[in-house]
Amino acid sequence: MTTLRASRLLPVVVALASGCGTRPPVVDMPSPNGIGPFRGLRATPRQLAFTCVTPGCDTTLVVKVQSTVNRRVAIKRVVLSKASPEYTLTPSVATPFILGAASDFSVDVKYAPMSAPAADDLKVLVTYTDASPDSEDPDRLEPGELEVPLVRRLVGEPALDVQPRSLVFGLVRQGEHKELPVVARNVGFGNIALAVDTFDAGHPWVSVQLPAGAALVPDAGVAIPVRFSPATRGYYKGEVIVGSSTPGVGQVEFEVEGTSFVDGVLAVEPEERAIDFGDVPRRQRRTVTVQAANLGGNPLFISAVTVRDMSNNVRATLPNAMNQVTLAPLQRLPITLELDATTAGVVDAMLVIASTDAARPSLEIPVRGTVTEPRLAVSPAMLAWGATPLGWQVSKPLELRNVGFGPLSIKRITFVTGTSNLYALKNLPALPATLATGGRASIEVEFRADTMASFSGSLSIESDDPTNQIIEVPLTANGVSCMSGCAVANATPSCMNGQCGIASCNMGYYNTDGMASNGCECNETGADTSSFCSMGVYKGVLKDTSGGTAQHQGMLPETGDVDWIRFFAEDANNVFGDDFDVRITLTSADPTIEMCVYRHRTGSHDTSCYNEGESCGSRSYRRDGSLGSDDSADFDIKVYRRANAAPTCTMYTVSMSNG
Repeated sequence: MTTLRASRLLPVVVALASGCGTRPPVVDMPSPNGIGPFRGLRATPRQLAFTCVTPGCDTTLVVKVQSTVNRRVAIKRVVLSKASPEYTLTPSVATPFILGAASDFSVDVKYAPMSAPAADDLKVLVTYTDASPDSEDPDRLEPGELEVPLVRRLVGEPALDVQPRSLVFGLVRQGEHKELPVVARNVGFGNIALAVDTFDAGHPWVSVQLPAGAALVPDAGVAIPVRFSPATRGYYKGEVIVGSSTPGVGQVEFEVEGTSFVDGVLAVEPEERAIDFGDVPRRQRRTVTVQAANLGGNPLFISAVTVRDMSNNVRATLPNAMNQVTLAPLQRLPITLELDATTAGVVDAMLVIASTDAARPSLEIPVRGTVTEPRLAVSPAMLAWGATPLGWQVSKPLELRNVGFGPLSIKRITFVTGTSNLYALKNLPALPATLATGGRASIEVEFRADTMASFSGSLSIESDDPTNQIIEVPLTANGVSCMSGCAVANATPSCMNGQCGIASCNMGYYNTDGMASNGCECNETGADTSSFCSMGVYKGVLKDTSGGTAQHQGMLPETGDVDWIRFFAEDANNVFGDDFDVRITLTSADPTIEMCVYRHRTGSHDTSCYNEGESCGSRSYRRDGSLGSDDSADFDIKVYRRANAAPTCTMYTVSMSNG
């Protein structure tokens, strides 16, 4: 036996047998198109490329299919990978048939495009198998399928355009219709056709009749009829969108306008709600132009255009200083409004147009705006601390207000040079800060009495107030000894160790913030509730059948302060129904105030307290009754402040009900 060395690219093995006969050589060849098994069929050429791809073309290309084995091959079918009316396949031998060893046949592929090319490519599929009935033959050919891609040579770029970009139908009476054409054109280049097959009229009065299978080669166009069919009396102006399913082609819009109003109809565009100048600085001018439009099918006469304006800041004019004008159907005319901002304030005017519009002979449109001139007001005009005992730190508020019109910018707040460093700013916002018309802001100036002497200074506030850009606030204070100046509100003063303090608060007053400078500032109205449960305020019997209710208001002005509220909830009927339903709610602006509720089952109120059935940490509590049993009970409510929370002079309310 002799073996020939195989090539790297095309392995060939030839076996020579002794004796009188020889076995034909078996040749294994790779599929030239890279698709399918190494033993089977190959296509020449590997793919079919069509260069004429626009509607009207008719091209036939031939592919030769050759067997790569010295065996008979059964050709089962020759088909397209996807059905398409644009391609026709004609094999040289009708399928199915037997292809002889190392033989070939051909397939004619005809391409006659009907519309713009689809995005996907097709393939010719040749399905085959071994023709031998011997299934045990070791050289038997495995079933396979040869693929021959069909490629369209697309060159260039399609682009859609529609002309004209505006269709004016004029008067079309209700129930009638009118057609006008637009021309869609492929303004691209190359050999790529585009399909004109999508549209959106945007309104039921407008319809578009697209030509069937409209595919446009470059420079080709097609007329598209557009129909306007008003179903009621009215006016319409809108966009019609025409598009293409061809990849990469954008949609195009054109405008449609028409009316079914017979007589002249006056309108102002844009919209008739209001004409707004916005913010205009005082002593400046601004103009706004609107369009007076006749939306009807007959001429409209405008006899006067005026402005009602108490401030006399706004005036309106027609082109060429005309006083009167006639508008043809669907005609527009500009009206210019000018705001001469001489007086600061809100613009509240009215544009009035008199015309022959029968429904609205006088059309009135509000004119709005603001002539801006922000003004800064500072209150109080000066800050005086008077006699301030040594050691005190006293803050006084200063309010900034925008009393003008338009936004006011607060740029800088600083102490004037020479002001004592015993003055300090508190709660200063980030600057620059903006105050709207009527807006307010507060800051605090603190004086620290470290020395017995008089101290003066000034605070400078800079803004964009055009009339007063810098306002200075004088500051005065006197540091005095405790004996001569210790006066505290709602309290008895103390001068222990020379420091002005509070010896005791007056009855009902508390020094909640711990500062002596503002005295005992917290006043708890009414009697203070005991901090012992058994001595807490008793709100009586709340009977479920009568829907009993009670309420208590209190305050926790000191650290560790606790209030107790008690009531007896009576279950008055427990035979055929049960109205028992206890609800307790705590409300307060201070989020640190909470409550605990305790429930003790008893037939009548007990003066002793039993810490049973505890429920804490919530501001609402509910206890429903149970049918057939007596649910009467004492309810003890402890109102307290969360641990480590600072006391405040804030009221709370506890609401109680049953039934």
